[in-house]
Amino acid sequence: MGVHERREQRFSRLVEDHADALHRYLRNRLSGGDGIDAQDVLADVLLIAWQRLDDIPPDAEAPWLFGVARNRLMNAHSKRSRRSAISRRIRPHGPSSPAEDVALADLGLRAALDALPDPEREALLLTAWEGLSPTQLALALGVSVNAAAIRLSRAKSMLLDQLHDDVERRESSDTLARDTR
Repeated sequence: MGVHERREQRFSRLVEDHADALHRYLRNRLSGGDGIDAQDVLADVLLIAWQRLDDIPPDAEAPWLFGVARNRLMNAHSKRSRRSAISRRIRPHGPSSPAEDVALADLGLRAALDALPDPEREALLLTAWEGLSPTQLALALGVSVNAAAIRLSRAKSMLLDQLHDDVERRESSDTLARDTR
């Protein structure tokens, strides 16, 4: 039996022995409404296990896997928190809105992000949602720190313009709806 076959066999056994317990662990730590899926996190854990199979101690597979699962959960929660934080900053301040207004603001943010050119959207998402510093952003984009900063500045400006236009459209449609009553 070759190295590749032994590797596949070990991974298959690892999945068979530990996947159900990992899935239960993840499912028990996730609430249904938080937007994080246990299956997705489990897939990430197993991908990491495959990539680092040689690093997994044979006598401590479960603890190693649970450690990876815990880290992936923390990463997923951090990403969700960053997304929520940027959404809160972008949403208009004032008295709390009905659920419909919140949903429209979220849709407006999504539409504004989708309207950005790919390079600007990527720069904005990597910093706001993934937490990259300007230096890390430059490395991820393969550009200088100055070029990354310019792209990020342009992205923020374009996003604010999109959101402003969306708010104006909604306000004018609300005014029109009131005037026709």
